[in-house]
Amino acid sequence: MSDVLNDRMMTRQREIRPGTAEALEVKAGELVEIVDVSGKQVADFVTFALGDSSEWGSTSVTRSVNTNIMMTLGKEVYSNRRRPLLELVADTVGRHDMLYACCDPVRYEMLGKPDHASCRAALAEVLADYGVGIEQVPAPINWFMNVAIKQRGELEIRPPLSEANDHVVLKALHDVVVAVSACPQDIGPTNNEHPTDIKLRVYK
Repeated sequence: MSDVLNDRMMTRQREIRPGTAEALEVKAGELVEIVDVSGKQVADFVTFALGDSSEWGSTSVTRSVNTNIMMTLGKEVYSNRRRPLLELVADTVGRHDMLYACCDPVRYEMLGKPDHASCRAALAEVLADYGVGIEQVPAPINWFMNVAIKQRGELEIRPPLSEANDHVVLKALHDVVVAVSACPQDIGPTNNEHPTDIKLRVYK
């Protein structure tokens, strides 16, 4: 367990199977833990201001404000209104992605698997009660995803560096809803060709 969780009480936990997602409301000051249960599994993460789906966690604004293409310890997730929504307070991996879009039904059609589960569809399903449809799912933070940038700017997906029970912990700076999917991509190295579970926990 991360030191930042000492003296905290877990109030909710969800086990997320590959191709599914969960959404939870998180109050300011609470902590969100995302755990890679077996290792080498990507967790797509999106967030919205609670009660206002027109304000969402923006990867482009987060990259710009933090002057970094990755989330690093102590940095904040910023909204499309440049307001900090969450802070990364613990990270046992240190390698994540904010460049790739969610996998979606069209992507799997292109790969010859039209009925494949996808992160975008799973996230949209659990966010429907918040007025978020599949076209409103923003670009995610892909926790544990390992993307290399080559000499001429090409992107190369490599197996995640995370091992069993590696995790990140975020502190909510405002009331938010967070949604997390366990990426079902089993074509290539995104999840080391073998998608597994993610755990989502909230602590007060």
